[in-house]
Amino acid sequence: MKSHGGIPHGSTLNLAANLSFYYQWNNGESASIWPDSSSNGNDAEQETADNRPTLVTGGGLDFEDTNDAATASWMDFTSFNVAINTNFLSFIVCKIEDSVSNACYLSDSGAEVMQFTSAGAHQFKTTNGGAPTSNISHGGGGGPGIFNCDAGEKLLMMIHRTNGATGTIKVYKNGLVCDGHNDSGTVNRGNFDLQNLGTKAETSNWFDGIMYDVGVIDGATATDQARDMITDYLCAKHGIKRLG
Repeated sequence: MKSHGGIPHGSTLNLAANLSFYYQWNNGESASIWPDSSSNGNDAEQETADNRPTLVTGGGLDFEDTNDAATASWMDFTSFNVAINTNFLSFIVCKIEDSVSNACYLSDSGAEVMQFTSAGAHQFKTTNGGAPTSNISHGGGGGPGIFNCDAGEKLLMMIHRTNGATGTIKVYKNGLVCDGHNDSGTVNRGNFDLQNLGTKAETSNWFDGIMYDVGVIDGATATDQARDMITDYLCAKHGIKRLG
């Protein structure tokens, strides 16, 4: 496959500017900056030493939840907006160290978050336009506990919104769509901004674990084909067994 920023591209996926940002494993990340591998140059940064994540040997950043805004780890980047009625795909390859408390990996404010709310649930919240909150339970399809996010487990999670004004959202773990009430998709067509990595609005719900790859695709290129190809790529890259 041809590639751009480590994601299948060129004749396979023409993501271009629709790849809003991509923080890529083993690609120049440090405690103070994580370079954006997309064409937008939207680096994630942290100027305050006490809030910097730790570089992991071999690549990735280790974020710590200290339950204290002065010392918990997080980074920020230039805010961008995903418009109402717009398709998007978010992905994160991570290893959660505390799967009990809330672990927010992307946010802009308390009203706009993508986070793990517990070992068995994923939450997506927008600001307006349709239901403001989508709480997506991972469920147990594919075997007991298959969708739980267990502490120390390296996994790929995706949120994929399709169908424009309908705003149909599904969550995927390692390529398998989560079951339960999410098998046909929850609905949230609202718009949202993103600016924070590893925290909910810099003040709470800090991510406790290692992030390896984090990205968002916004718009027409956030297709089922793109999701499948990126799933193949990231699972192979990280030695994760694809489930679906």
